[in-house]
Amino acid sequence: MIDLAPTGWIPGEREPGGDESKRWFTPPDDSPYAGRKWLFKPRRIKELPLSQKRQLSGDPPDMLVRGDDWAEKVSYEAARLIAVPAATTELGLVNSGNERTPGSLSRDVRPDGWVLSAGASLLEEFDENFDPDSCHGHTIGAIQQALGGVEGPPETPYESWPAFDVFVGYLMLDAWIANTDRHAYNWALLQSPNGDLRLAHSFDHGSALGSGNGEATHARALKNGVETWCHRGKASKFPDSGPVTLVELALTSLQAATSRARDHWMQQLSQVSDQACEDVVNALPDLSEVTRRFVIEVLAVNRRRLIDGA
Repeated sequence: MIDLAPTGWIPGEREPGGDESKRWFTPPDDSPYAGRKWLFKPRRIKELPLSQKRQLSGDPPDMLVRGDDWAEKVSYEAARLIAVPAATTELGLVNSGNERTPGSLSRDVRPDGWVLSAGASLLEEFDENFDPDSCHGHTIGAIQQALGGVEGPPETPYESWPAFDVFVGYLMLDAWIANTDRHAYNWALLQSPNGDLRLAHSFDHGSALGSGNGEATHARALKNGVETWCHRGKASKFPDSGPVTLVELALTSLQAATSRARDHWMQQLSQVSDQACEDVVNALPDLSEVTRRFVIEVLAVNRRRLIDGA
C-alpha cells in the first residue's frame, strides 16, 4: 500500500464525473512510481435504508463499506496474469481532514501528449441513435465496426494488433472478474500528437468481484453456491444483446475476433493456475476471510466457465 501523505505525493485536479471523489496525484521525482500521474479513488461507504420500524426506534443507519479499492487491485493483477493491458493499480492511503482514507491508485494510461476520449464518442460517430445513458447501440458488432482501422494500446505487445482483438481480451477479463460495468465510458481511445488512434488500456474495474455487495452477501453466496451467484452476472451494459451472461458475451466476442486472438486469449486464460489467483487475493490486507474465500471461488468458477464454454 502506498501512503501518499508522508512520501511527498502532490495532489492535483479532481476527476470530473462519477459518484466518488477522485483526485489526480503526482509522485515525487525520486519515487519508483514517477513518470505519470495517478488517480486516487477513495473507498466508498454507502448508507443503507432502514425499515420504518427501525427508523421509529431511532436506530442509527447501517453502513455498507464497498470494496472498490481491493476490486481494482485484484482486477489489475488478474489482467496481468492473462496479459491484458490494464492501468497499473496499487492500494493507497491519503489524508482526508483528520482521517486516513484508503482507496486505490491507478496510473494514467495516457503517454505524454496523448489525448484520451471515451468509447462513447467513437460510437456516436457511427450511429446517431447510440444512447450512452441506456447503452442502446453498445453492441459487439458496433464496437467492432467502430474500432476498424484502430490498433492496440501503445507501449504494449499489442501495438500492431487490431484494436478489436485486444478489446475482446477486455471482455474475457470482465467475464472472469464479474465486471458488469463495461459501458461506453469505461473503455477509451488514445490519440497521439500526430493523430494516430489507439485503444487505451483497460481501466475502472472497481465494480468487479461483487465489491459492492458486502460480506453478508458473500457469505450467502458461499453457502448457496458461488456458481449460482456467478451465473447472475449479466452483461447489462450491452442491453441490445439480450439478457446474456458476461461469459456468453465474452465467448461471442471471441468468435468475432481473428483466429490469432481467439487462440491467444484462451491460451492465456488456460495457463493460469488456481494457486496464482489465490496468491493475488491472499496478498490483500484487511480483507475478511469470508470475502477472501468468495473472491477466490469467483475467479475459479468463472475461469472454468470460460474454458468449458469455448
